[in-house]
Amino acid sequence: MRRQLLPIVPLAIIAVVFFQVYSGWFGESADADIADGTYEIDYEMIEADNDNTSIADGYFTKPAKLIVENGTKYIQLTVTGADMIKSLSAPSGPVEVISEDESEDTRTVKFRVDEDLTEPVEMEMHVVVPDLYDTTHTARAVFDVDDLETAPSEDRADENANTEGGDESIENDTGDESEALTSESEKEAKTAAKATSSEDSASNTMWMVLVIIGVLIVIGVGFWMFRSKKNIK
Repeated sequence: MRRQLLPIVPLAIIAVVFFQVYSGWFGESADADIADGTYEIDYEMIEADNDNTSIADGYFTKPAKLIVENGTKYIQLTVTGADMIKSLSAPSGPVEVISEDESEDTRTVKFRVDEDLTEPVEMEMHVVVPDLYDTTHTARAVFDVDDLETAPSEDRADENANTEGGDESIENDTGDESEALTSESEKEAKTAAKATSSEDSASNTMWMVLVIIGVLIVIGVGFWMFRSKKNIK
């Protein structure tokens, strides 16, 4: 029985390799090409070395704001118990303080995110609790980006071009609401068509990979059976 399974092992390895390659080439991240705009985004602070909720989670209000400007992502959130949090840093550097409310002991901060938002963002904070402890604490912010609007790169380039020529666009605006609605509908239809085409292409590729794997398995098993019969004779 053990000898019979031997030819299957390399074929199984080939199948796994093909699957990993397929996932790397064609798998899309939920973070990819988030459309420019401002979003409310839920998140949780988890511990630095595991997925347990961090005690620091209680010092951050929910939801946060995700601001995307020309493809660059910024997170804006509010810290409670701000007097105890002496400093806060993200991988991009120290956060920018937007506003503070001393009466409520809150502080609103903003920081740039260069990483994929589907991965936890490491946050380092200097926490001082009078008469208890004074330490640098690390937690990771996990953001929920599954339902965010995405935009194809071509549309984003068009939006950037329109932004650069904003004054000219305003001067040429006819104020015709029905025409604007039609243009918006056409844009939505174009975006939906591109998304469908992309999904179909990925699906076709997946089936092609599966067919190749199946053919390799059949060839491998057939070759092994042929050799086994030859050896018996």
